[in-house]
Amino acid sequence: MRLVQARWFHRGRISPIRLIVVHSMEWVERATTAEECARMFATMNRQASAHACVDADSVVRCVRDQDTAWAAPGGNSDGLQLELAGFARQSRKEWLDAYGNAMLGQAAGVIAGWCRAHKIPVRKLTRAELRAGKRGITSHADISAVYRRTDHTDPGTSFPWDVLLGLVKDELGGKDDGRDDVDVPDWKRPLSWPPTTKGDDVRMWQRQMRKRGWKLDVDGWYSGADEEVCTAFQRDSKGLTPTGEVDERTWRAAWTAPIT
Repeated sequence: MRLVQARWFHRGRISPIRLIVVHSMEWVERATTAEECARMFATMNRQASAHACVDADSVVRCVRDQDTAWAAPGGNSDGLQLELAGFARQSRKEWLDAYGNAMLGQAAGVIAGWCRAHKIPVRKLTRAELRAGKRGITSHADISAVYRRTDHTDPGTSFPWDVLLGLVKDELGGKDDGRDDVDVPDWKRPLSWPPTTKGDDVRMWQRQMRKRGWKLDVDGWYSGADEEVCTAFQRDSKGLTPTGEVDERTWRAAWTAPIT
C-alpha cells in the first residue's frame, strides 16, 4: 500500500489492537475513489481519518497501524479503520456487483494481513462481544450502538459480511491465528500515549487518578494540568521517571501502586 498520510490522527497507541472496523466511505464507486478519499483525509479541516481506503482496484494507506486513526469514537484506540467505496444504503446485490466483488477482494487482502499481524480472529463480533472486549471484526454501526459516541450506521444492514469473511479466510488459507482473549483488565490494556492525546483511555486514566485523590477534570483531554498530575504522581511512585507521559509502567501504577 502506498501512503497518503492523513492530517488528523494520534501518533502511537494507548491500547493493543483488538478490532478491525469496517466503514463505507459514502462515496461514489469509481476507479479513483480510494485515492480521492485518502486525499480528503490528507487535506480536510474536519478531524477524521482511517488506516486504509479501498476501492475496486487499489488500496491507499492513510495512517500506519502503530498510530491511531480518528474514525469511530469508542473504537479508535484499539481499532484499525478500513474505508470501503460505496454507501450504507446499498443493497446486498449492489455490494456484490462486479465493482463490489473486486473491492471486497482488495479489502480481504488488507484484513487478512491485519488479522495475521495482530492476531485478530476472523469473525464478526456481536454487540455483546464488542462490549465485552473480545477481539474480531466489527462495523462503525456497531461501534456507534455500543459506545454511543456517534450515530453512524455504515456499512449498512445489507453489507455482505459472509462474503467478506469468506474471502479473508481464503486469503489466510483457512487458518485463523487470532486469539480469543477477552475482558482484559483496565490496567493491562493501554501501552502509552503522548501528552496531546484525547479519547476514552485518557478519560479512563483521569477517572482512576481522581479515585486516587488527584484533582483533575475527567474530560478525555490530556492537557497541561494532566501532565502536571502525571509528573507529580511519577515523582511520588517508586521506580517511575517523572516525564509527564503516561507510559506503560505509569498506567499500571495508577491501578496497582499503593495509595499513600
